[in-house]
Amino acid sequence: MTRFYQRFEADPELCPILAKWRGMRPLNYSSLYEYLMIAIVLQNATVRRSVNMMQVLLETYGTLLSFDGKELYCFWEPDDIVAVTEEQLRALKVGYRAKSIKRVTDAFAGGQVDELELRKKSREDQRQALLDLYGIGPASVGYILFDVFHHLDELNYISPWEQKIYSRLFFGQVPESPVPARDLLAFFNERYAEYRMLAVHYFWEDLFWTRKTGHVVWLDKLIRL
Repeated sequence: MTRFYQRFEADPELCPILAKWRGMRPLNYSSLYEYLMIAIVLQNATVRRSVNMMQVLLETYGTLLSFDGKELYCFWEPDDIVAVTEEQLRALKVGYRAKSIKRVTDAFAGGQVDELELRKKSREDQRQALLDLYGIGPASVGYILFDVFHHLDELNYISPWEQKIYSRLFFGQVPESPVPARDLLAFFNERYAEYRMLAVHYFWEDLFWTRKTGHVVWLDKLIRL
């Protein structure tokens, strides 16, 4: 992280954010399987819809834990729901994602994916193993390679909803007329190079923290949370 800070300590936009969030880095408290479940419910949905789907899945298959006066759900293990059918998952109103949840669960329960072994592989081997899973595309893989496997420059795909946010955040462009994704990628690559995803992550977290502690009208309209 020291090299990252030194590299961008004079960057007029990034430097103030680095000062505020110094020490922040990719943190993944979930297993690879759990992260994949989250990635699946994030697909083609508003943030509010994703939150609702995740909540009903946790309430149905998770374990409710109580600590320090708070109740939180713990994720299920693949073996816990391997007998659950696609139809039962669809009944929870997760839509087409039921098939992805079922197929990915079967892959983990059947031993086709070993997270610890995958961590020893090259990035491209990790990418291919993830893409081989049913319903997992380049956007989900990008999140995982950064958050789970800590490849700090893994930014090769921008989803439409992120495109709108990045366009407003970095170029002041209205969401209805976003900057082309290829131009955004070229900008991030040129400006932040081997740290491009980490740098964007800092901007992203700062934006959402601002929303949590205040109000960002244009962002509220996009995420509908």
